[in-house]
Amino acid sequence: MPLPLYRTISEPKCVEGNAGLWYDKFCDMWNDDFNSLGDNGKKEWIRTVVRNVGDEALLREIKERVISLISNSGGKAMLFRTTAPFVTGLGRSHPVENGFAWHHTLGVPYLPGSSVKGIVRAWARLWRNLDNGEIRRIFGPDGAGSVGSVIFLDAMPVRPVELKAEIMTPHYGPYYRGDKPPEGWPADWHSPVPIPFLAVAEGQEFLFGVIPRKEATQDCEKVIGWLKEALQEIGAGAKTAVGYGRFACIEAETPEEAAPEPMTPGREWLEKLAEEMGKSVEEIFKTDHKMLFDSWNKIENAELKRAVFQEIKRTYQTKGWWDNPLTNNMKKTLSKYKEYETKEIEG
Repeated sequence: MPLPLYRTISEPKCVEGNAGLWYDKFCDMWNDDFNSLGDNGKKEWIRTVVRNVGDEALLREIKERVISLISNSGGKAMLFRTTAPFVTGLGRSHPVENGFAWHHTLGVPYLPGSSVKGIVRAWARLWRNLDNGEIRRIFGPDGAGSVGSVIFLDAMPVRPVELKAEIMTPHYGPYYRGDKPPEGWPADWHSPVPIPFLAVAEGQEFLFGVIPRKEATQDCEKVIGWLKEALQEIGAGAKTAVGYGRFACIEAETPEEAAPEPMTPGREWLEKLAEEMGKSVEEIFKTDHKMLFDSWNKIENAELKRAVFQEIKRTYQTKGWWDNPLTNNMKKTLSKYKEYETKEIEG
């Protein structure tokens, strides 16, 4: 009988490639009896994907394709940014007990269109108090296989996604298991049990879109407005009751406005450097900032150097690191950029 792949190779590592395939299929933290991963095994396995995941070029291409589909179909698109950790697919099966929704092809977290539809339908029915006739027209009648006037697309990230490890600590395990009293009472004598799980970090951008069925463009406009309200107020994914899954709208209202901006010379230079390094631009900013500075400092063309500097500064500011560096080394590197900026202004 062939051994599992992870038993036939030594020290398997997930450096690049499809992080979802790795996370779901290559777990090698099992105990010898394959009974469980144990608490440390769960944490260690989650840490193997705590980084930026996804190929920037592929995500840019999928964004362009989705925008084109929405535009040609008369739909609506909207970009959102996570303002809190976002957990998608927590109920899926996985050796760490809490699953994660990975896009099978791109290896990035996403929110299925069916989930987006459920969120908006709940918002319209429970918070907007729409009449049943309008709900049935837009979302379809109750029951499996029903369709309405609006098609909901998967919500996809538009650039590599930063993941993070989170911990939930339920105190009343016996109560949630349905044990009989007195053991099953939700009382303070129970011990808290930390449970690790994977989440999308704050500040990650996702593209949401809807397209009309049978020219229902007005329904699309209503739905995209409800979607904006629902993502801000009740959130998406798991653990929304404790603040997870909140999104803020960062761009609207038409597919043209959500279309990718033309690449600047500074961005082109960064993309080329990242390709040469075999990393994403985001990874370079986070872990190779000294190399990035040295490469930028060698640029001889003053105009290009200025353009790249503006792109570097914009990226650091977007991530919030320009004024709050992650490490002392990053702080030292940023001080050199700021010296250059001061000289540029004074010169």
